Amino acid sequence: MAGTQHTQTHPKFTWLFLGTPNGHACTPVVLRTVAETEDTAREAFCGWKLTFAAKIRTESPLSVSFMDPESQILWSILGSDPYSTDAVPMEVRNA
Repeated sequence: MAGTQHTQTHPKFTWLFLGTPNGHACTPVVLRTVAETEDTAREAFCGWKLTFAAKIRTESPLSVSFMDPESQILWSILGSDPYSTDAVPMEVRNA
């Protein structure tokens, strides 16, 4: 067998929608689900009127955030693919 196999054939995403139940006039709520496609995500909320809000990659190898209480600076540390044989590049953001 040539090449490397990866067990994940389709990436999954977290889908966010603003939704209201069909037949109700109310303030929309945030609905969240994990699915491979937007259509599959929408199927999880039958009976709801949905507005797409966000598509977020679910499988994140490294994501850490923290806030320095004195300076009120938010720090985020992000990594890359843990299955790669290459060196893992790191990124540090100061927001």
